Amino acid sequence: MENREKSFINSLLDSVIESTADGILVVDSQGIVSKSNKKFAKLWNIPQALIDSKNDKKLLAFILDQLKDPDLFIKKVEELYAKPELESYDILEFKDGRYFERLSFPQKLGDEIVGRVWNFRDITERKHLEKVQQESENKYRDLFEKSGDAHLIISNGNFIDCNEATVKLLRYKNKTELLNTHPSELSPEMQPDGKTSFEKANEMMNIALEKGSHRFEWNHIKADGEVFPVEVLLTTIKIDGENIILHTAWRDITEQKKSERLRDALYQISESTHRASDMEMLYKKIHEVVATLMIVKNIYIAVYDDVLELLSFPYMVDEYDPHYEPKKLGKGLTEYVLRTGEPILVDAEKDLALRESGEVELIGTPTEIWLGVPLKVSGKAIGVIVVQDYENPKTYGEAEKQVLIFVSEQIALVIERKRNSEAIIKYTEELKELNHTKDRFFSIVAHDLKSPFQGLLGYLHILTTEYATLLEEEKKLFIKHIDELSRNTFSLLENLLEWSRIQTGRISFNPTAFNLLQDSQLTISLLKQTAVNKKITLDLSIDEKIIVNADKNMLSTVIRNLVFNAIKFTNAGGKITLSAKPKADLIEISVADTGIGIRQDIVDKLFKIDENVSTKGTANELGTGLGLLLCKELIEKNSGNIRVESKVGKGSKFIFTLPSA
Repeated sequence: MENREKSFINSLLDSVIESTADGILVVDSQGIVSKSNKKFAKLWNIPQALIDSKNDKKLLAFILDQLKDPDLFIKKVEELYAKPELESYDILEFKDGRYFERLSFPQKLGDEIVGRVWNFRDITERKHLEKVQQESENKYRDLFEKSGDAHLIISNGNFIDCNEATVKLLRYKNKTELLNTHPSELSPEMQPDGKTSFEKANEMMNIALEKGSHRFEWNHIKADGEVFPVEVLLTTIKIDGENIILHTAWRDITEQKKSERLRDALYQISESTHRASDMEMLYKKIHEVVATLMIVKNIYIAVYDDVLELLSFPYMVDEYDPHYEPKKLGKGLTEYVLRTGEPILVDAEKDLALRESGEVELIGTPTEIWLGVPLKVSGKAIGVIVVQDYENPKTYGEAEKQVLIFVSEQIALVIERKRNSEAIIKYTEELKELNHTKDRFFSIVAHDLKSPFQGLLGYLHILTTEYATLLEEEKKLFIKHIDELSRNTFSLLENLLEWSRIQTGRISFNPTAFNLLQDSQLTISLLKQTAVNKKITLDLSIDEKIIVNADKNMLSTVIRNLVFNAIKFTNAGGKITLSAKPKADLIEISVADTGIGIRQDIVDKLFKIDENVSTKGTANELGTGLGLLLCKELIEKNSGNIRVESKVGKGSKFIFTLPSA
C-alpha cells in the first residue's frame, strides 16, 4: 500500500510538472538530474538522449553553448551551490535573441535540502515588446528634450516634468526651480475677463480634461518679468486608464504677433489716406498706429519742402517742448537724419559725441533716448519721424528702430499721397477760382476800356461834325479831354500788358543791389510836372545810405503807380511823401498823401483782382485799380509785401517792403 501511494504521488508530480507552461529541471544534491519535463527540453532544444543520460555536465555544456553570457550563468550556479538555501531570479539572454526568466529555489525534504528546482519561462516576446516600448520612450524623451518648443507635464494641477527648452524660454536657472512653480505663476495676474491667473489656468486645464485637448493663445511671464505671447496646446494623457496627466506644449509666438501687428499697422496706415479728412487727422492716425507697436509719449513728424527750403513740423506731441515752428535747415538731429538719409538711435552718450564732433547742435530739451527715421519716397527723404523719451533710456532699442524703419516707407508714401491729393484738390479749387476771378477781371477791364473810348468817340464826333460852329475855347476843352482820356487809356493798356507778362511768366526778373534814393529821384522827376499842375508838393525822405536788393524796373513801376495814384486823390495844396526806413533785414518804403482817403469798404477790396475799385480823382481823373494789382504782383515778385493805412479826409499811406542789400 505504501509503494502504491508513493507511485501515485510520483505520477501526480509528473503530471503537474508536465502540465505547466514553464520548463522544469530538478537536480539532486549530487548534481544529478532527477527530473525534467518536456517543456524544459523544448525550451532549450535538448535532445531526448541527452536528457535520458542524466549527465549534468554534458547538459550544462549544451545549455552554456546557447547563452550570450555563459560565464555569468556559471557564476550564478556556483553561488547557489555554495549556498543551497538561497532562492534566485534572473533573466538569461540567448545568442539567438531569446530571453528566459530563470527561477531557482532549494528542494527540501523536511528541513533537509535534497536538491534544487530550476524553473525556466520564455519571455522573448515580452522582452521585445519592452524593448520596443523603451525605444519608443527614449525617442519620446529625446523629442521631448530636444524640441525647440517648450513642453511641460502637469499632474494634479502641478508641473512634474519639463524639457530644457522650457527652462531656457522662461529664463529659469534650472528645471527644479521651474517645476516648483504653479502653472498660474507663469501668467499675468489678471486676465481680460477679470479672472485671476489661477482661475484662468484651472479653467484652461479643465477644458483640456473634458475635450481631450485644448489649443489657445495666452500671455506668459518669464522669470525676469517679461510678458510674451505663446500658443498653448494642452493634451490629456491617460495612464493605465485612470491616472490622468496633461501635456502642455508652448510655442513662442512673439515674432508671429509682431508680424501680425506690423501687417495690421501697414494696412491701417495705407487705409488712412482714404479715411483721413485732412493731414492733421492723418498724422494723428499715424501716431495711433505707431503707438500699437511701441511706447510713443513724444513724437513729431518733420516734412521738408525743397522748393521753399523749409523744414516744417506739421505734427508734434511732446511732454516738454512747444510746437516747433517752420525753419531753414540747421544742425539738429532731425536735419542730421534728413542729411544722411539713415535712421539713428541716439542716447545721451551718442548725442554728446555728435555735438562734440560738430555734426549736430542741441535743440530743445535733452532726452535720454532719441530715435529718428527718414521718410523716403523713391529713395528721396521727404521728412523724418521721431520718437523720444525724456526719462527712460531703454524705451527704444534696435527692435523699435527696425519696427519704425519697417513702417516708415508706408508712412512716407501715405503722407506724400495725401499731400498730393490735397494739393490737387487745392489747385483745382484755386484754378476754378482763378478762372472765375479772371473772367470777372476781364469783364471789369473791358468795361474800363470801353468807357474812355465812348468818351473819345463822343468828343471826336462833335469835333468832326460841329467843328465850324464850336467856339475856340470849346475846341480846346474837347481836345484836352481827348488828351486825358488817351493818356489814361494808354496807362491802363500799359499796366494791363505789364500785368499779363507777370501772369504768363514772360517778364524778366533781375534783382540787383542799388541806392534807393538815387533811383527814386529819377522816377519822381517824371511825375514832378503832374504834381505841379495840381499844386501838390512832392517830398522825398530817404536816407542816401539805404541800399535795396530788387529789380530796378519793377520798383520804378511800383513807385510811379503809387505816386501817380497819390497825386490823383490829393487836392491842390496837398503833400505827398515818399520815405523809407530799415526794418530787420528789410527796407520799408511808404508813399503817404494828405488826400481824400479811402473808405474801409474800399480798402478791403484793394489788391483783389475780381473787385472793381476804380474811383475818380480830385480833378475827375479816371482809373481802374489795375495799377495797385500790378504793384502787389511786382512787390511779391521781389519777396516783399504791401499794405495800406487810410482815413477818409485824412489821407492814405501805402507801405511795402523790399529785401535789404
